[in-house]
Amino acid sequence: MKEKIILLYVLFSAVIWKCSFNGGVARFSDDFFWYDFFVGEGKLILAFILFGVIPILIIKIAFRERLSDYGFRFGEVIRTIRSICIGVPLVILIALLSGGGELFLDVYPFNIGLRRCNLSGDLGVGVFAVHVILYASYYFGWEFMFRGFMQHGLENKCGIEIAILMQTITTTMLHFGHPTGEIFGSICAGLAWGYLAYRSRSIISGFTQHATLGIILDWKLIYG
Repeated sequence: MKEKIILLYVLFSAVIWKCSFNGGVARFSDDFFWYDFFVGEGKLILAFILFGVIPILIIKIAFRERLSDYGFRFGEVIRTIRSICIGVPLVILIALLSGGGELFLDVYPFNIGLRRCNLSGDLGVGVFAVHVILYASYYFGWEFMFRGFMQHGLENKCGIEIAILMQTITTTMLHFGHPTGEIFGSICAGLAWGYLAYRSRSIISGFTQHATLGIILDWKLIYG
């Protein structure tokens, strides 16, 4: 029964998020700057709620289980730290090498106002800092949903190989409409971060690498 609930929730929440309004306004008005900004961040906030908050409530209230059993912990410390030290420089390099293409500007940042407004000066630093915080919450939701809630939730019933493949298929499909290289990259990332979540019993390494990749990419697209 638990596995059916997980799969049904992942199915509906992923479709809702994928079909949700994306981008906000093209330019932030002076009178409603922060309102326009947060509307533009809506896809990040929705992901945190759909992929993070609600699965946590399902685990605690419906399943009556521990979040640590779903990867919400530091896990095996040595494996986690080692994979972060190896993975973070690698994803920074990937972001710097791939982040300048026009194809990425069609997708990122999700908040289209950030693609068109001038973020120089103190205000720009503050705006980007808030964006980074919201973006990190988005990546927490993403990793918890797919490498935690879904993968860990299906592991005992389906086996770890099938669980990793199922979450990888799902996350890859959510990248449809993105640049071709990113779609194929999402396959590799899903398998790698799924394996890391299994081996370290934690989503922390995958979250750290994924968030770093996205934040550096947005920084290069906005300021580059």
